[in-house]
Amino acid sequence: MNKPPSLLWLFLVLALLAVFGFVGARYMLKAHSQSTLDQLAVVWPNIATMPEQERGFLVELAHTCNLTTREPVRAEVVDCLRSVRMDANASARLDRLLGQTAPAAPQR
Repeated sequence: MNKPPSLLWLFLVLALLAVFGFVGARYMLKAHSQSTLDQLAVVWPNIATMPEQERGFLVELAHTCNLTTREPVRAEVVDCLRSVRMDANASARLDRLLGQTAPAAPQR
């Protein structure tokens, strides 16, 4: 006779799946966040030392435009950030931050 699985066994399996999902989600989030910051660093090499509010603003724009799907080149990053629908204040803020960066080096 086959005995049905006990509730303790089912709970253990569910707990293991939950832990695996939690650890996997944290790993993927960390990798995605690092990729986003790496791409923003193409335009703002000092992104890590920027004030938290400015960095948060740029990261929010980057996530909204799905920056990680773009090529990590300055023109693509700027184009992606500008493609986000925003009000005049946010647009001016982005323009101000773009003005703080060094101009792109000419391509040879």
